Amino acid sequence: MNNEELKLIRKAFKDDRRIIEKIPDEQRIVDEDCYQGGSVYRTEDGELIDLEIQERDYDVEDHVNYIEFAEALYEIHKQKINVYVYCVPSVKIHIQLYDIKSEADFKIRIAQYRDNSIKNRIKSKIRG
Repeated sequence: MNNEELKLIRKAFKDDRRIIEKIPDEQRIVDEDCYQGGSVYRTEDGELIDLEIQERDYDVEDHVNYIEFAEALYEIHKQKINVYVYCVPSVKIHIQLYDIKSEADFKIRIAQYRDNSIKNRIKSKIRG
């Protein structure tokens, strides 16, 4: 497992559940017409986390890719899917989040740290 990715899941998405394994590629491959996803982990409660690192501006096309991947992954595993999209500081987010009607059980969360927010968090920890 990638320790840096696990730290990012805990810090950016505040998910402290124990991760028991990284899903092998053969268990996460979906239809070839579908986006293939990022790193996929299984939590101790059986849910899956798809960690995405977004390095270009986030738009509707990216959002649809993540939705389709989550639905396809759900069809394979029949477990709740958590898509965590970490946007690097330079990325602009060009969508609004909304409820998605789907038979699949999934959620998409987006996190992004700006330089100022990291500095402010450090300052507050020093003062506190």
